[in-house]
Amino acid sequence: MKYTHEDLKQIGLSCLNLSLRRTSRLITSYYDLKLKPIGLRITQFTLLASIAYENDPSISDLARLTDIDRTTLQRSLEILNRDGLITVEKKEIGNVRSIALTKKGELKLTKAIELWREIQKSIMEDLGKSEFKQTLQILSELRNLPGIQIGIEKE
Repeated sequence: MKYTHEDLKQIGLSCLNLSLRRTSRLITSYYDLKLKPIGLRITQFTLLASIAYENDPSISDLARLTDIDRTTLQRSLEILNRDGLITVEKKEIGNVRSIALTKKGELKLTKAIELWREIQKSIMEDLGKSEFKQTLQILSELRNLPGIQIGIEKE
């Protein structure tokens, strides 16, 4: 049986993935716009923050922490390295690389955190504090569903 117009309408109205991706693109664009004055995108900001949080993580550590596949992660790290915001060094043992913020990266992250706080405050005020927290909780629950956990490529 061929799909119907109603089938397609239901996909548009009820597909969780479609709704999340549309929302994600809009939210990402908003964060990118607000971070543009300091020359960062939200993806770069989250990587800088993750690197600072983990303290010299490996690529595998970052992949696990951020849920970004290694190929995409490595491309993003190359840009941050090219821009002088991070260093990537081979560790003495094995084929593991250690990632750290440079002084320039630390300064950029400090400025970005100030803007991030303003962005968060703006969204929370527009959405409402309770709804904001509830949205974060629901997204966390979705990420932790057993059927959703497909894993990140291992180093």
